[in-house]
Amino acid sequence: MAARSGYLANRVIVHILPGNLYHFQDFELTPQPITSIQGGDYTGDGRSEPAVFHSGTGRWAVRGLSRFYFGAAGDRPAAGDYDGEGTTLPAIFRGKTGLWAVRGLTRAYFGRAGDIPVPGDYRGDGTAVAAVFRPETGLWAVRGLTRFYFGREGDIPIPADYEGIGTVNAAIFRPGTGLWAIQGWTRFYYGTGNDLPVPADYRGDGKVDPAIFRPSTALWAVREVSRAYFGRAGDWPIPADYEGSGTVDAAIFRPASGLWAVREATRFYYGGKSDVPVSR
Repeated sequence: MAARSGYLANRVIVHILPGNLYHFQDFELTPQPITSIQGGDYTGDGRSEPAVFHSGTGRWAVRGLSRFYFGAAGDRPAAGDYDGEGTTLPAIFRGKTGLWAVRGLTRAYFGRAGDIPVPGDYRGDGTAVAAVFRPETGLWAVRGLTRFYFGREGDIPIPADYEGIGTVNAAIFRPGTGLWAIQGWTRFYYGTGNDLPVPADYRGDGKVDPAIFRPSTALWAVREVSRAYFGRAGDWPIPADYEGSGTVDAAIFRPASGLWAVREATRFYYGGKSDVPVSR
């Protein structure tokens, strides 16, 4: 059942977070964005580091690297490579005021309450820029670049470089129907019911592949590539390139225990129930 930018499935709300992340929490809807463009490479070594953001305190923790506070209760993490140097920078979007703040770099106001932050490299210059999706109208606004309408209320924004040209495409996934629509390029159906979109470069060819995670069965399905089962009900899908191979790995975060599991690679514990993974 569609509900603004999240949706209700088995009485569990799906919160959409940066980087193909989802926050499952009973009976509360706080829509946040999904985007496969968000970086998770906080050291610039080509690997995505396990990292979490505590939305109640603004605490960031990057495994094996650092812990610090940036942001405040209610802020949404919006990390990315905002200076084009190949390293992810912690950033937040404060919906009630439209504030964007990138740690150690800049502060600006763009957007308003209810907007979903969807930062990415929309210019193709290797640098992420602030951008928002406005669910009630389907407005996309990229700071200093463009404004246009694409999608409708209830759609999940999933901008990514689907063509492999180095520039982000605006795109949406429509829960319930499984519609994928990529602006100026293509439309197709992939997934059903309450599947979650987890687009990423699973083949390592520089193009983002449409993919879904099915919470009820832990199915991972990458369009025209593969199908596998990994995880269990209640896990959050957090695909990323954790090995630095240039190919994205299927991975899950289990909030009840803080378990991270990367398929065919590793398992460890980091973070807990109140933490949001920020590793994509």
